Amino acid sequence: MVVGLVAAISQSLRVLFICAVFSGIVCNIAYGYGEHIKTLQANFTQRTVSQESVLVYGGKLYIKAPSQVKWVYETPIQKEIYIETGKATIYEPALEQVSVGKTKIDFLEILHKAKRQQDGSYTTDFEGTRYVLIVDGDIPKKLTFTDEFDNVVEIALHNVRLNSALSDEIFVFVPPVGVDIIEQ
Repeated sequence: MVVGLVAAISQSLRVLFICAVFSGIVCNIAYGYGEHIKTLQANFTQRTVSQESVLVYGGKLYIKAPSQVKWVYETPIQKEIYIETGKATIYEPALEQVSVGKTKIDFLEILHKAKRQQDGSYTTDFEGTRYVLIVDGDIPKKLTFTDEFDNVVEIALHNVRLNSALSDEIFVFVPPVGVDIIEQ
């Protein structure tokens, strides 16, 4: 049981890192050259390819400048990740638990480091990993990178909507009654 919990927390932290970095790079598009972008809503597909398997996740992403992010994983498992100003909350209904902690991601560092390449993509290096963001005009389409376990991760965005009204309530997490809350 403890080993399973540790593995689940470790996986959650990896997912959180991916979400935080991606959100930070997307915000770079908003403030690197297009300050008119205030919100982003999209469906996403995340493919993680390892030597043993291919995992495909799907869900929704909400970003509101300058620092509110919500990822809703819908398939194959349900998970919600809330990130705001250095605080991260991960809700995993199947485990009946909420993990709350600080993000180690320095969004400003990521924002300042992402550089436009000749092919129109943006790249940034963070903690030894190179992230490549593909855009279509001002619209982010795909982020790819290789994680610390040599997994190739690709997050593709679909049905991207920019500057739509987003209520702050979308980014507020209220824990369901009876879930375990783990402070990290």
